[in-house]
Amino acid sequence: MQQIPSIIEILQRRTTVAADPDAELEVAANLDRQSTQLVGCLEALFRRMMLNHKLAQEPELEISREEIRAIIILDSRDRMTMSNLAESLGVPLSTATHTVDRLVAKRLVERNRSEEDRRVVEVQMSDYGRKLQEAFRGQSRVVARSWLEPLSGDERELFLKLMAKITLLSKPAPEDPR
Repeated sequence: MQQIPSIIEILQRRTTVAADPDAELEVAANLDRQSTQLVGCLEALFRRMMLNHKLAQEPELEISREEIRAIIILDSRDRMTMSNLAESLGVPLSTATHTVDRLVAKRLVERNRSEEDRRVVEVQMSDYGRKLQEAFRGQSRVVARSWLEPLSGDERELFLKLMAKITLLSKPAPEDPR
């Protein structure tokens, strides 16, 4: 079986690349090829995950990408104002309001007036929304386990260390100039 290099060996190779312009072009070409390969793998894995995530008790529930983003943000907080949600989503207040309207209609979130200032509208996950989110997390763990099972224990540890590094050090994609 092929020996997997340690993170230190990978980092040492990465930092000892010569300042040769041809070598830099080769590194850039390899990074482009590897990025394309990574995107293909992630798309295939996420497609499998989404196909397996049809909640048995909620087969008719359809959620848009914007609604998923709002749920993720709301799930990480107890409650938040509509203006803070809009800011977190990076959308105008009217767009966030329409998104929340759809989530309220699906019973996934609740909208309430603030106790301190009745002019302020706050939103939070409903009990039903939390229940579905927890079911989704449970199914995600099952899928993640299926991704890790083909790897040896050492390979899993290396993979998780590399994923943690990517999570910690990756930069957001630059804004589309269009």
